[in-house]
Amino acid sequence: MKGILRTEPGLSAAVALLLAAGLCMATAGADGAEMFRYETDNYDVETDVSPAFARLLGEHMETIYKEYSARFKEYGRVTEQFNVAVFRTEEGYLKEVPRQVRGSTGVFVSSKKLLAAHCQGRTVEEVLRTLYHEGFHQFMYLVVSKRCPIWLNEGIAEYFSEATWNGQGFTTGQVPTLRVHVVQQALRDGSYIRLHELFRLTPEQWLLNVRTDARRASLHYSQSWSIVHFLIHAEGGRYADMLDSFLRGISDGKDQEEAFVASFGADLASFENTWGQYVMALRPSPKFRCRDNMEAVMLLADLLGRDGLEFDSVNDLRREVLVRRRYRWEITRPTGEKTNSDDREEVAGLFRCPFDRSNGRLSYLLVKRLDTGAPMLICDHHPGVIIKAYYERSSPRRKVAVEEQVRETVDQSLAQAIAAAASRMEP
Repeated sequence: MKGILRTEPGLSAAVALLLAAGLCMATAGADGAEMFRYETDNYDVETDVSPAFARLLGEHMETIYKEYSARFKEYGRVTEQFNVAVFRTEEGYLKEVPRQVRGSTGVFVSSKKLLAAHCQGRTVEEVLRTLYHEGFHQFMYLVVSKRCPIWLNEGIAEYFSEATWNGQGFTTGQVPTLRVHVVQQALRDGSYIRLHELFRLTPEQWLLNVRTDARRASLHYSQSWSIVHFLIHAEGGRYADMLDSFLRGISDGKDQEEAFVASFGADLASFENTWGQYVMALRPSPKFRCRDNMEAVMLLADLLGRDGLEFDSVNDLRREVLVRRRYRWEITRPTGEKTNSDDREEVAGLFRCPFDRSNGRLSYLLVKRLDTGAPMLICDHHPGVIIKAYYERSSPRRKVAVEEQVRETVDQSLAQAIAAAASRMEP
């Protein structure tokens, strides 16, 4: 296999930092398109989007590199820069990657030592999450080991793709709602992949499963993520040194089974049981609880906004559902969890962000999207980022998108709209 393919979009926050050293220049791509280049200590980034985007990508990758290397500090650092190419369109991307990865949004091509991705139909957050994921594959291949088992390679890549920018650095170990729900549900109904099967998957078998069964593919990624989360965080990090020992054994030439037994012991059934108990006790991180709330509020606004009724503020909507109560309603989350109008305490909680330290009843602001004038919900309580929730399309049924944006990259007009909405918020 010439590359490691990721077909499932990742779910982590962006970061835009001003690094002291960097070089941006314009060159010509293979098809004649102008390519903008940005260099950092460890990355050589090219993109046909813009010089500012080239800089943003370079700064993101340089910062996530620090997270990779902190986790694997004993493996040293590379002596050459990592190559990254991000294209405006899928067409440009496909010219640089192998035919077998068509349909992907990003890939590390080991034969070229190239990390490539495209932006077509994707938010900046989605592009960056893909780069965090595929960037780890690049780091693993060039720094740690070319023999890493596919489940572990993908699991650690997913772990880093969920990292959240906190204003000063990254917070790792995040627990996304949908991801943990997928694994918990599989554990409940017995459809999870038994660990002895997962651990023996070859890259070719993994890719075949991903291509032929989307539901199973989601479980592959999420279950591998959950095992890595367990190894790094369970019992105060008890297993983290064992994970390092396992990877070191593989890097030194041991086969996976031999390295696993040497690091974790021969009782795989006990290991599987302990992992399962850990996963079933996991709960979504506060950031994801906020994102879930925002999605629910937007779904509720759409549900109750029929017959031309529109809400000028989040407080109007809150009054409609908690005070006036003219309608009985129920909304179903992507996880299958239901919220209905009879549970007043739960409904009131939808309007609060876990990061909001004020005593107010409302955490969210309602502004108008600059491009369409459509309503957009804003949470301004997270360090380093704002969170936006908006409708992706108007028919036949509006779908809610939730997106994080680094504060330094917020357009001035949007920043002014947020400030104006905050000044109008009722206590």
